[in-house]
Amino acid sequence: MSTARDPRESLPTTLHSPVRLAILGALRHVQAADFGDLQRSLDITTAELSRQLSVLQRAELIEIRKVQRRRHTITRVRLSEQGRSRFEDYLVELHRVAFGS
Repeated sequence: MSTARDPRESLPTTLHSPVRLAILGALRHVQAADFGDLQRSLDITTAELSRQLSVLQRAELIEIRKVQRRRHTITRVRLSEQGRSRFEDYLVELHRVAFGS
């Protein structure tokens, strides 16, 4: 009987959700993004983006802060240092699982 682990087991489900994966991918190449810009680029509802950001924030993958712009409060989202590192590790592991190398 083999004790080899299925390589897919190493993919964390927090990052593996399609919407969360898209959010992290969008944040990967920018310093920070506005909530509205993320919502429009991902074409998802405000409620869905809020829910997914909460999951990522609880996992300490992103940081969310409110900033004042003129008379409006803007929600800014960025990858945390830990989140950036974990996402890069995830991408390496995903590539290994998908391509076997």
